[in-house]
Amino acid sequence: MKKAILLSVFTASMLLFSCNSKDKGQSTGDSTVTVDSSSSTSSTTVPMETPASPANEPKTYTVTFGPDTASLGKNKEASIKLINGKATELTDPDGKAEGTELSFKMSLTNKNKIGGNSINVSPSDFRLVLDNNTSISRYNGSSVSADPEATKQSDDVITFRLPAGAKPKALNLFYDETRASVSVSLK
Repeated sequence: MKKAILLSVFTASMLLFSCNSKDKGQSTGDSTVTVDSSSSTSSTTVPMETPASPANEPKTYTVTFGPDTASLGKNKEASIKLINGKATELTDPDGKAEGTELSFKMSLTNKNKIGGNSINVSPSDFRLVLDNNTSISRYNGSSVSADPEATKQSDDVITFRLPAGAKPKALNLFYDETRASVSVSLK
């Protein structure tokens, strides 16, 4: 009987010793173990985690087009819808503003009847009008083609790079010697 009591006391002290030594070696653990020597119970305290947001995370905006759909072409055969607009401020490593990158996708609907011509719209023809009334052309993005009575969404994101301090005012769309203008705002 004495051996059983001695063995259980030895096991309990080893357990307490191993808990204390693990705490000392883990200074960055998710939980801490507190041992009360008078009652030999343990409790676990888990610190609350706050979501860490990086200090250098770029500022982003939602881009709103008004209206988001425009009809182009001599017979209004091309319908272009601007979707998923967003803008991100560009900064250098020191935090100095270098401009804003505005990006979106477009959906092209060809209203020609079956047997008619396919339509190809190139964003290289688009012009973004800034608040100082200058126009800039696209930085990146490829053309979209749609067959008659079909809709096709752009595979690539269409991107414009605005200079520092400039805000977008309107986007001019061009196709088949026609032009449509939609207002652009950042929120």
